[in-house]
Amino acid sequence: MKRRNFWVLAFLLAAAEAGRADNGLTVTQIQTLEKRGWITPAFEAASRDLLAARDDARQAKADEASLSATLPALRQKVAVEDQKVAALQAELARYDHPDETDFAALQASLKDASAKPQDQMALAQAFVWTYPASAHAAEAEQDLQQLEKKIADQVQAAEDSAAAQEAAQLKLLQRVKAHALSLGEWRSFLQDKSRDEVQQYLGAPTSQTGDYWTYTGAWTVDPSSNLKSGLQLTFNGGRVQNVAPIPTP
Repeated sequence: MKRRNFWVLAFLLAAAEAGRADNGLTVTQIQTLEKRGWITPAFEAASRDLLAARDDARQAKADEASLSATLPALRQKVAVEDQKVAALQAELARYDHPDETDFAALQASLKDASAKPQDQMALAQAFVWTYPASAHAAEAEQDLQQLEKKIADQVQAAEDSAAAQEAAQLKLLQRVKAHALSLGEWRSFLQDKSRDEVQQYLGAPTSQTGDYWTYTGAWTVDPSSNLKSGLQLTFNGGRVQNVAPIPTP
């Protein structure tokens, strides 16, 4: 009996090892062997345990293969969820400390060379008004004062420039009236002016032939002769194209 059990057990072990138990010896067949007296009830129980262990091992391997197949997708899902968590944490931090976010925006604007000072000042003013108790309030106040001075300086510079241009234009018109321009200054002043504008500043021409207007008298100095000369204006399309000196009679 022991020897027969030995060979039966060897068969069971070989079948389990080769993975052929489902197609070979089964639980039903083990029961038949026990009924025929070839194996004892204890040996039958051990055989059942062996086949159960074999099935558990196969299931474990199948579960492992399934897990390995889905692991990349699970890792990707975990990464996406981590990103969502990080974004939510950043959003929460922004709501918990909005002054930090707004101060960072103010500093970024101050470092932006293309930003308008008026827009920068608006951000600084809004920060000072909104977060008077912020740790950055003093720095924002200093930024605001600097921006106010910068804008005031720009306004003053623009006003000074406009005043200087107005004074220069007034002085130029006085020299035009006094016929005290060089030939180059006449060319620059009269360039592209219309006939009406020319008459406004120089009066009616001494003579005119087609697109040529002549102003005789001492209007300027001919740079080639260093003598007083008149002006000859050439028009093209109704506007001054060139100014040339003409001898004074």
